[in-house]
Amino acid sequence: MGSGILNEIELAVPELPFSEQKVARYILAHPQDVLYTTISELSAKSESSSAAVVRFCKSVGVGNFGSLKVRLSAELGQAESGGVGYMDIEDRESVASVVKKTLSNTTQTLENTAYQLDQGAVRQVVKMLQEAETIYVYGVGASFLIAEDVAQKWRRLGKMVYAMPDYHLLMSTMAARSDKAVFFAVSYSGQTREVLQLVDKAKALGMKTIGLSRIGSHKLSGRVDVLLSTARAPEAKLRSAATSSRFAQLFVIDIVFLAYASAQYEFTVRQLEKSKQAVQDLG
Repeated sequence: MGSGILNEIELAVPELPFSEQKVARYILAHPQDVLYTTISELSAKSESSSAAVVRFCKSVGVGNFGSLKVRLSAELGQAESGGVGYMDIEDRESVASVVKKTLSNTTQTLENTAYQLDQGAVRQVVKMLQEAETIYVYGVGASFLIAEDVAQKWRRLGKMVYAMPDYHLLMSTMAARSDKAVFFAVSYSGQTREVLQLVDKAKALGMKTIGLSRIGSHKLSGRVDVLLSTARAPEAKLRSAATSSRFAQLFVIDIVFLAYASAQYEFTVRQLEKSKQAVQDLG
């Protein structure tokens, strides 16, 4: 499997419409040639259309064809200079090799996420969280770890935050208290049934909704008011839980938190100092 934008394209292929799949497969087969083609030439060579090329660029999070060529050029240049991209774990790896591969994979995912993160969406989420009196946050499995991170961060800033592993209990809590509330849905796949049900419940209660998921087309993207997207994370076949995707989600939450803190800097400093002092007072 490749790295960077080529890896993202490869991961996206099964989800793309047929016309965009043809564009993707041509790029994967001829990445160097794409650097010197126009949209019209690429559409002809891939037996697709110019509109499909434009839609494809948006589907993989690069915005436009020019940005796609910039990322391809950077990635191909890195490969020529011996740069390391995504690598899977193999049988009987040494610890040193596991460390190297994990660092490389995580760094690649974070860079890809930073490149395609919608800064306008971050600003919208910051505003929604500022205006909310109560925040409900939910995810399943590894995504619940992200939900807990959201909860501990904003609780320290004085927000009422509910993050519960039992979605029935969270749903009943939401129904009992929904004034000026926001629901924060975490699902890397964007397809988790319980998360989608809670989004629907939150909207029925009149709450604003935020989603955190991978980039691309999925059910969550069409249901929340604002979506924060991570890059598609290449996961090793041998793993006990999400790895690269978890780091990408935590990275986005850190960005939102720091943007939130910056927007009300003095208040944040005071609140964090209060929480720090309270813990120290426990002895």
